[in-house]
Amino acid sequence: MNTEVFITGQFVPEEKVKDHTVVVIDVLRACSTIVTAMCNGARDVVPVPDLDHAVKIASNLDQASYLLGGERGGFPIDEYHCGNSPLEYTREMVQGRTIILSTTNGTVAMHKGRNAKNLLIGCFLNIDRIVEAIRESGNDLTIICAGQKHRVSLEDTLCAGYIIDRLWDGRRPDRVSDTALIAFSLYDRNRMYLDTTLRQGSHAKWLVSQGFEDDVEYCFQFNTFPVLPYYRENRIVLDK
Repeated sequence: MNTEVFITGQFVPEEKVKDHTVVVIDVLRACSTIVTAMCNGARDVVPVPDLDHAVKIASNLDQASYLLGGERGGFPIDEYHCGNSPLEYTREMVQGRTIILSTTNGTVAMHKGRNAKNLLIGCFLNIDRIVEAIRESGNDLTIICAGQKHRVSLEDTLCAGYIIDRLWDGRRPDRVSDTALIAFSLYDRNRMYLDTTLRQGSHAKWLVSQGFEDDVEYCFQFNTFPVLPYYRENRIVLDK
């Protein structure tokens, strides 16, 4: 399959989305939060690109049926039920509820990929299940790394590189996009000490400095949840 990687979600052309399997990666923290919420019984997650969309959707729902979650600049949004820490999305908090989620980077990237044939939500927590789903789809692949404020993030690029390494299985295709090769090469160079490398990223360091060290530790776990959240009819649901 042809594989393209966008190492930020700032610009993703429609031709790289339509008829493709698209994987959105935001390790710290939107995709990790979605995977966790879905595994803890959330009915669905509605990713929205801005706060106005979130308020509009919430106004049409029963107040007991949803939670508003997200962040701006890494911090919880005033008057929202939850921030963007996956550790907040416990079973007691989310079970049976719709999560309306708006984040600085992750949900914006999801909005860019919304017209894909298949749009999957990926992170380290469910990375092997993502690889399996990509193989099953048989479609060309586009990976959108959410990045950090329109800039490259180390953890998202390494996650993309891990996925590509698994898909290539030691047999690199003859024709490879530069960005896919960058992601693969970064992962390949650091595979033996990936845990240490991940913690050198600026976003990980910033989160630790702001008191979110537990989030960083949590989000850098591999295959804690072998599940497949995917986008369908404007919301993310869990593959059964």
